Amino acid sequence: MWRYCGAAFFIFMGALEIILALNKRVRDEILKNSPVPVRIMPLPLVLAALSAFAIALGLLFYHRFI
Repeated sequence: MWRYCGAAFFIFMGALEIILALNKRVRDEILKNSPVPVRIMPLPLVLAALSAFAIALGLLFYHRFI
């Protein structure tokens, strides 16, 4: 049960990062309201999204590799 909740969380976070990477207006609006002044480029967001998807798949299918 916990692995499905964790996988759903990582899939959600990966999808959010993909949206932020592809939509400059949304990314700028979110970062404008951030208390820490930071500038995020799209490529690291895409890499973080791929990492989140990989972790989610690992959580879902770890029992097949053991």
